[in-house]
Amino acid sequence: MKRLLGASLCIWGICVVQTAIAQEKKSIKGIVKDAQGATIPGVTVGIKHSSVGTVTSADGVFHLNASEKDTLVLSFIGYDKKEIPVAKQTDLHIKLEATATSLNETVVVGYGVQKKVNLSGAVASVNFDKTMQARPVTDLSTALSGMAPGVSISQASGQPGRETATIRVRGVGTLNDANPFILVDGIESNMSDVNMADVESISVLKDASAAAIYGSRASNGVILITTKKGRKGRTTVSYNGYYGVQKATKLFDMVTDYATYMQLMNRIATADNPAAAQPFKPATIDSWKNATDKTLYPNTNWMDVLFGQGQLTGHTVSVSGGSDKTTYYMSLDYLHNEGIMKNTKQDRYMVRINADHEISKKIKVGANIALTWKDRKEPQDVGTILTNAASTTPGMTPKIVDASGTRYGGRNTDDENGQLDNPLQYVETWNRPNRQQRTFAKVYGEWTILEGLKFQLNGAADFFNVAQKSYALAGAIQNRWNFQKNVVAQQLDQQPATLAQLDSTNLHLTSFATLNYTKNIGTDHHFNVLAGASRESIKGTLFTGSIQNFPTNNTWELGAGLEQPKVGGTSDLYTIISYFGRVNYDYKNKYLLEANLRRDGSSKFRSGLQYGTYPSFSAAWRMLEEPFLKDAIPGWVNNLKLRASWGKLGNDRIRPFSYLNLYTAGQNYSYGGTIAAGLVPTIMANPDITWEKTTTTNLGLDANLFQDHFSMSFDVFNRRTSDVLVQLPLSSLYGGLTTPFQNVSIVENKGWELTMTYNNKAGNFSYGISGNVSNINNKVVKFRGDAFSPIAGAAIIKEGWSIGSLYGFQTAGIFQSDDEVKAWAAQRSAGLNKPGDLKFIDMNGDKVVNGSDRVNMGNTIPKWYYGLNLNAGYKGFDLALLFQGVGGVNRYYQDNWYTTGIRSGREINADFLNAWTPDNRNTNIPRLTSASNTDNTQANTFWVQNASFVRLKNIQLSYTFPKSMFKSTLQSVRVYVNAQNAFTWTKFKGLDPEVSDYTQPGIQYPNVRVITGGVNVIF
Repeated sequence: MKRLLGASLCIWGICVVQTAIAQEKKSIKGIVKDAQGATIPGVTVGIKHSSVGTVTSADGVFHLNASEKDTLVLSFIGYDKKEIPVAKQTDLHIKLEATATSLNETVVVGYGVQKKVNLSGAVASVNFDKTMQARPVTDLSTALSGMAPGVSISQASGQPGRETATIRVRGVGTLNDANPFILVDGIESNMSDVNMADVESISVLKDASAAAIYGSRASNGVILITTKKGRKGRTTVSYNGYYGVQKATKLFDMVTDYATYMQLMNRIATADNPAAAQPFKPATIDSWKNATDKTLYPNTNWMDVLFGQGQLTGHTVSVSGGSDKTTYYMSLDYLHNEGIMKNTKQDRYMVRINADHEISKKIKVGANIALTWKDRKEPQDVGTILTNAASTTPGMTPKIVDASGTRYGGRNTDDENGQLDNPLQYVETWNRPNRQQRTFAKVYGEWTILEGLKFQLNGAADFFNVAQKSYALAGAIQNRWNFQKNVVAQQLDQQPATLAQLDSTNLHLTSFATLNYTKNIGTDHHFNVLAGASRESIKGTLFTGSIQNFPTNNTWELGAGLEQPKVGGTSDLYTIISYFGRVNYDYKNKYLLEANLRRDGSSKFRSGLQYGTYPSFSAAWRMLEEPFLKDAIPGWVNNLKLRASWGKLGNDRIRPFSYLNLYTAGQNYSYGGTIAAGLVPTIMANPDITWEKTTTTNLGLDANLFQDHFSMSFDVFNRRTSDVLVQLPLSSLYGGLTTPFQNVSIVENKGWELTMTYNNKAGNFSYGISGNVSNINNKVVKFRGDAFSPIAGAAIIKEGWSIGSLYGFQTAGIFQSDDEVKAWAAQRSAGLNKPGDLKFIDMNGDKVVNGSDRVNMGNTIPKWYYGLNLNAGYKGFDLALLFQGVGGVNRYYQDNWYTTGIRSGREINADFLNAWTPDNRNTNIPRLTSASNTDNTQANTFWVQNASFVRLKNIQLSYTFPKSMFKSTLQSVRVYVNAQNAFTWTKFKGLDPEVSDYTQPGIQYPNVRVITGGVNVIF
């Protein structure tokens, strides 16, 4: 019995000792990374069934005491929870898998990145997936159309090399330059010189809290473009190539039957004086009606002469990869774009190299290098050509090429105006070659000083050069012919051929340093602090030269000219010095706070007024992290976040040295009877000008529902810009001096934005829909009291109205009889109107229609912006559609191509075939008159058109072949067809409703519809 008891005690003692050994705590170290190998800071690491825990450091490292029987539980927003038995491990390497949710998306923000779920400001992020990057977009600025709420993209031209779109973020906040601040890999640069295939993502910082870290540069919004980097692992080679054809989305519809044209011109000649002589004889009209030779008796459609089918082809090759120490991404891009107008094309070459190298665990270096070369060919000025193209008739033969050479047509009948323009002659004999080069280089170094503390130093140079020539061929080729008589119809002045040349450079140097500290206190408190300083300088130079009389039409160099040499030149310099900081605080991933502060000093203002300080604050509340709300809210709600922000920004976008009186050289004057060169003042200065100031408030709500299949974001904002720099009119006593800038105006934009997205799958079928809508109301709060300033056409700036509001008379139909004219308020200063004229409302009831009766005819800034993305996929097939549109916008449309006031020898729009006549009274179009009669062509609501539109911006169908069809060297093969600007629905009668400036009439190079087919191969 004693032996048994002793043995039992011995066994029990051994078990106790072994248990004690097994439960002994030991020090455990671990590092947590994501699927791509990047460390994850802030991960909660706890012991299961225990309150013991910690969080990972900025480098993803944690330290913890645990026993072999313990189980570690790791959790972090955006990643699946993971349990790891400790056992005998002491040094753990743990990988967390991202949860299938949009909340773990990383968004690029100022000087860093944040998880989407942690954002407290208004930031729109656009990821460039395979569908986006396969679009045949010839300029990156147009790629954002319809993709982000509150962001307006207006592409005014389809001309190769001039497709750059105008971008507005949350409306027009200033009377000066309203373009957003654009950065490429953290450095200000040009969006048009970035290859779309190189883009990883684009972030748009819309409110002051998100953008204030950029201070004075950010009042119009900030666009951050991040290019691709290499990843560790095998080398990947990608090729994307496409070929496409393009045609105008719309062309002018003109009267092309010359007999009809002549009859209309006869009617116009006698419209105000029935006894006046008619220019075209009946015999001339009949000769065209009965003619069979369309060369001698043409009915020319000048739209068909000037515009045809263009083509484009693009090729991009990229190589990426890396080792444990070094990663790289390299690409080469070529685009050949032949425009729809003769003599317009561009060849573009782009090279990019992005590389990063880890010298040690604490020191990293990297470089981004981008080279761009563009060769553009165009006539001297396309806008002028299109304006002149209206000063012609369908009775002109464009040109004839025969044994006599190339001859351009003039009038073919003596009845016609002798001073006709031949636009084809300008297109084929005017030349303006343009070469652009950009070299962008950024280098950086990063030093992890200690755990959580990083120092980064960046330096960049952006050099841009433009070389341009303008010349017109000389000789008898400029004469215009009457081909019926085979004689010169119009002898042009034989001016000697002139070459004008310019060369401009722009060197932008940037350097900035940042110190970033991340600290976690326990498991609840998370801090991130950023401090930095930057300096930028921009120096520009301009050289101009011209010379006349060249020995041949093939020696277009300044040194080959023989007469009248002239030279000119100038330069400018702009410097800005900045200090900035940001603090982020996160409590339990529930309460998110952010504060920014930036101080900028600009050389555009005098000493004492150079510096401005720009603060911002934002907060967010993740409501589902509250226990008392989490149980009350249905389980299908996955995320609910409330955001609020306030901030102040600045703007200094005026010409340099505006605070100084400027003089112009080369002004001759008489001194003692001798002509001498001198200086004259040309610009009046205001030494007290300073920053424009923009204050923005924003309230937002984000929600994710139904296991993240549905997401929604809603924002309400108020953006108010005070001390707006404007140039008010000067008294004529000051002569021709350019007026100075003054800080006198206030502009306000109020509105809201809504984005909704739904994505799901049903077996092999996947589908998604994403839409956004924005409402923005623009108002000039302060300007000149009751006075106004004209902008262009009928557009003005007036206090209480939207910028560019239209100002003119309100119409009330058309006079149908002389008695109706007599009974109406007097509209003409002398005489009476005639039946067929427009009736204008006497707004003040004084029986006279004059300037005091003018009204607001509509706004030229859209109030509504829309975007809709639809996509579907099935077993390798993918279909994507992108719609874009604007609403609540008007345009005053009256120009050489669209008017009822017709000059002799000018085209007539086909719409006016339905103009009022005694036999055609059931129409809303007034009678046709000569251009000298301005009764109907003065600013009035008849010429105001609804410029709202919806456009199918892009449609793409693609097929990705199964990988099993190819050898292991091929990772993916994808073919696609694509249509850009496929269809447009609008009531606007001009070339295109999508314009950069809604105050302009719209004579422009037409936008183009592009149909392409392409292939993408990844090795």
